[in-house]
Amino acid sequence: MNLKVKKPLFLVSILMVMSFLFSYRSVTFQKKDIPESELQVLSEIVTADSIPTIFFKTTISEFSQPLSRYLFYMDGFDVCSSLANPDSVKLNSDDRNYLVERFSSMEVTNINKLVKEPKNHTLKKIEGHNWSVISLPVVFRDGKYAIYYSKGAYSGQFILMENIEGHWMDVCYSAVWSE
Repeated sequence: MNLKVKKPLFLVSILMVMSFLFSYRSVTFQKKDIPESELQVLSEIVTADSIPTIFFKTTISEFSQPLSRYLFYMDGFDVCSSLANPDSVKLNSDDRNYLVERFSSMEVTNINKLVKEPKNHTLKKIEGHNWSVISLPVVFRDGKYAIYYSKGAYSGQFILMENIEGHWMDVCYSAVWSE
């Protein structure tokens, strides 16, 4: 083979290998970027219903605003005033800053690539009224609470969950909008 032909083939081969490594690294990095505790909460949210109603891609915004913006302006964010100890879920500035940072760093993600079992458990199309789109959950206060955003055909809200004996249970909702 001619040296003029070998050089471009070599460069193309190097570029293809680098492209593959970069794409593999970005997928791996995204998975590593999501803590295992948050993946566990996501799995429990998705598998809670036997009928799939959750859209397969997560959301990072509402009304063209990032989700973190809604948290940033909620100074008290008293999610569940009906609990026996309402201070336990009232976000202090450290909690709020952490949640804002985590929600700010979220990207749209394919849930089916993060939660492998059961397979095909989320909706591929949004049709009718019985569907929801969720954000990735954020675990805080040493794994005691998690919060995520959920929107459906008629409302959007942050949902607070509590880890009770190793299982994540919905505690309450804080509406952002409703029809």
